[in-house]
Amino acid sequence: MNKFTRCLIRYLLPVVLFQLTAALSLAQYNIPRPRVGAMTDEWPGRPRYVDGRLALTLCSGINKYFGEFNGHEVGAAVRMHALYALSPFLDVGGGIESGRLRYTRRQRRNHGGAFGLQFGDAPPAERGSDVMVAEALLRLNLIPGYQLNAWLITGCGVARVRPDDYHNGDAAYPGPERITSWSIPLGAGVEWHLTRTWSVQIGMTAHLIMSGEVDAFDSGALATRLREIHGIPDNPNRIETANDTWLTLSLGLRWHLFDDTDFDNDGLSNEEEHLSGTNPYDADTDGDGLTDYEELQIYHTNPLYWDSDGDGLSDYLEVMRYGTDANDPDTDGDGLTDREETLRDGTDPLSPDTDGDGLSDGEEIRIGSNPRRVDTDGDGLPDGEEVLIHGTNPLLPDSDGDGISDRDEIHVRETDPNHPDTERDGLTDYEELFIYNTDPLNTDTDGDGVSDYDELRRFATDPLVPDSAASPPQQGE
Repeated sequence: MNKFTRCLIRYLLPVVLFQLTAALSLAQYNIPRPRVGAMTDEWPGRPRYVDGRLALTLCSGINKYFGEFNGHEVGAAVRMHALYALSPFLDVGGGIESGRLRYTRRQRRNHGGAFGLQFGDAPPAERGSDVMVAEALLRLNLIPGYQLNAWLITGCGVARVRPDDYHNGDAAYPGPERITSWSIPLGAGVEWHLTRTWSVQIGMTAHLIMSGEVDAFDSGALATRLREIHGIPDNPNRIETANDTWLTLSLGLRWHLFDDTDFDNDGLSNEEEHLSGTNPYDADTDGDGLTDYEELQIYHTNPLYWDSDGDGLSDYLEVMRYGTDANDPDTDGDGLTDREETLRDGTDPLSPDTDGDGLSDGEEIRIGSNPRRVDTDGDGLPDGEEVLIHGTNPLLPDSDGDGISDRDEIHVRETDPNHPDTERDGLTDYEELFIYNTDPLNTDTDGDGVSDYDELRRFATDPLVPDSAASPPQQGE
């Protein structure tokens, strides 16, 4: 494992793990919803500038060199960034960092003869290197919807380094006084928003420099030169010590330019959201699936409450799935709420009479008939006709229980479907029609002066044939 990898694990990995833990913890946080009609400027969530917002950052801090001459010394550093937010999660831009790396130049066992070749028998001495790096940066915001944000940053750039030992001539084999090399930054940090336009941040960034001469001592190149001059074996650690790196810990102030008039990009300006009481940092304040703009400007529903009419269906379901009026709990006015029709009864919330039988869905539910079936009892009469015209029972095919269906009584026999004995002669309509063949609409079928009932029950005569002998006794006989 080389020095760069070790320093990342030791210094940067704990910061990254802390930020990921914070992101996962805050992801469980649900933005509270205000009561209907509430007006507030205290909505949770940090003012995150999205879709084309420029932020300038100025930082100062300390740096720590990692290379062939590791020590405890730290140097000073200044950083400046300009980042452009492509989305709440992604910023692109550039930055520069200037500072001085400090270290103690001393012989170490793994240097072999390379140290003596470059510095002779020089005693330990404090040295440094002036560094400046310009980099293109890509920053990932881990929790952009909150006042506390965690971020990761990477990119590529060019570093200019001036080691003291090259500048003052103490190196036997000096390189260029100012070394130019590729640089790869990798960093992490946290940011806290103070206002809509200002935030503070603390971060740590590692710079991997594609050169081993940051400290004027490229052990790999010197070991090769030593082998060529004296035939001494190559340094076995040359690959590990070929490139140098440093870490920068900085504290900075960030300025967000170009005030965003629509933080959540929902189509409503921040001022409009303030007047309506909606959350300017959340495109869907009440979480019903419709944006605040859609609720206020298109459907005229309440953006602070997920169910504007209180019928148990969300505004989104009413508008997008069922086509019902999200401001009216009973869109078709049939006495059933939209939720009851869609989720309980299966009726059409847009039609007061789903089955078209003449009775409203609400009335059918009240009396117990089927609002999705024209003829609940299957007697051939629509429910509406039975209830509104004939007064029969739509739940019974034979309302009077005389054995003849309501339809036959009304349309075929013309008898009373609500009374088993239409002409009240003591014989049921069924008996007259199907047993005795008498007329259920005439009490004396044969017209002999004796009722059908008397002929059948008292005199045992034929009610269909006039029979004077069977006439009832006259007075005085």
